[in-house]
Amino acid sequence: MPDPTPSPESLPAPLPPAQLRLTDFSFQYRGAETLALAGVDLVLRAGDAVAVLGPQGAGTSTLARAAAGLLGEHGHSTGVRELPGEDGHGGVGMLGDDPEAQLTGLTRTVHDEAALPGRLSGLPLADCFERAEASLQALGIAGLAERPLATLSGGERQLTALAGLLTLRPDVLVLDQPSQALDASARRRLARSLRAFRDAGGAVLLTGHQHDDLTAACDQVLFLDRGRQVTAGPAAAGAAGLSAEAGGLSPEADGAGQCDQVQADQLRLDDAQLDQHGIWDARRAPARRDEPFPEAAQHGRQVLLSVRELSVQRETTPVLQNLALDLYASEVTALLGANGSGKSTLLSALAGLVPAEPGARITGPGGVALAEVPAHRRAGHLAWVGQDPGDQLSASTVRAELMRAVPLGPGGRRLRREDRAPALARREEQVQEVMELAGLSAEAEEHPYDLVPAQRKDCVIASALLLRPAVLLLDEPTLGRDSAAMTRLSTLVRGFTSAGGAVLVATHDQRWAAEISDRQLRLDAGHLQPEA
Repeated sequence: MPDPTPSPESLPAPLPPAQLRLTDFSFQYRGAETLALAGVDLVLRAGDAVAVLGPQGAGTSTLARAAAGLLGEHGHSTGVRELPGEDGHGGVGMLGDDPEAQLTGLTRTVHDEAALPGRLSGLPLADCFERAEASLQALGIAGLAERPLATLSGGERQLTALAGLLTLRPDVLVLDQPSQALDASARRRLARSLRAFRDAGGAVLLTGHQHDDLTAACDQVLFLDRGRQVTAGPAAAGAAGLSAEAGGLSPEADGAGQCDQVQADQLRLDDAQLDQHGIWDARRAPARRDEPFPEAAQHGRQVLLSVRELSVQRETTPVLQNLALDLYASEVTALLGANGSGKSTLLSALAGLVPAEPGARITGPGGVALAEVPAHRRAGHLAWVGQDPGDQLSASTVRAELMRAVPLGPGGRRLRREDRAPALARREEQVQEVMELAGLSAEAEEHPYDLVPAQRKDCVIASALLLRPAVLLLDEPTLGRDSAAMTRLSTLVRGFTSAGGAVLVATHDQRWAAEISDRQLRLDAGHLQPEA
């Protein structure tokens, strides 16, 4: 009889030890009535890359913080979180969904910011600088090393924060929505950098609401909904499940908090599967639109904003050079361009927030020079929503934030006593209406900073709409949005243009730009060109 004992050559290679393990992990925020995570089992080994996707509110950011050990005293957890090493903490580096918050404010240049984490951890200065230079090189931003942080775009700030994490040489990288502010080229460079990190023995956990080049480069994509297991769609059912010992989430467990799984070599996720889980697919071809949006034809080509000879310098470096631009009633103009090309600078200059060089002319209907209009009146013609909504929020509730946006009297003038009650009632009606349009009614009494980033952006957009401007400037409004939030954004934008307004929107989401806009312009080397 043949010997039933398998030869050493036929035995599978032993799995490397887990670098991160969550076992039956649940978490409930203090004061919350429901679990944010329920019974999650997650294993990450050397070389793994796992993406966990879900709609807003699914618990993806909470899972990222749990993996990084950052939930602390924010609530109560059960189950087990394991890391190798004695302290169970130092092997994980996390980039949150607000990278701006991870820049220290203690340094001036990109190089110094990237080197600072190593310096704070006690590394020799020479090692700190060497690691910082290597991290910047790996992420493709070595050319920014001496740039002041204040001059960086959102995507460049994001990569700078990540470079600082890499100088600490973590075993596991946890990245929450890492591609949301990056152009396509930067996403591809980051995917290559993460591949090299994994080849060197690291593991990567990505979380977010969108499927893009980074999630497509992972070994697995997992789905989460309200911290609980969701029903597998046809594509997921056809994909082979992975055991917990192979990395990822356990398919055997059927309790809450488990996730559907898809193998990386089967990551041709079909539209139905992504739509089922509420995921925005940034890689999907834009929906075909054979006819222009009807409102543009109804309102003709009335110019609502005219820009001529607009130039802006950053210190001694030209950013915008002699730009000319017209924005038309009922049209959406999408502004495309690489990270650092000057899109945010252009929108800020139009809003009067960045000084332009002498000779620039920015006029509204009738040739009114907006630079000569007081700021409080200019906002009634041209409203700006910046990339970081936190810069534009100041009230303690969503409702209070929106109430502040509506002046009681025409032109901000004081009202007579007998006119105040009707004016207050009208203001409350306007605020309630815009909250419903923006999907914020349920969050009316929430603090704006307790909202997810996309909802904070919607709150600022709602404030802008209450001003009833002729022109709306939107800087990266798609950041951090799931499919439902993208649909809501499109509804807000096209609703504004259907009433005769003009929109200029800076975005890296080429699919959404193609679907929402009447025309696309690309900003490159300080000049505007029609997108091919």
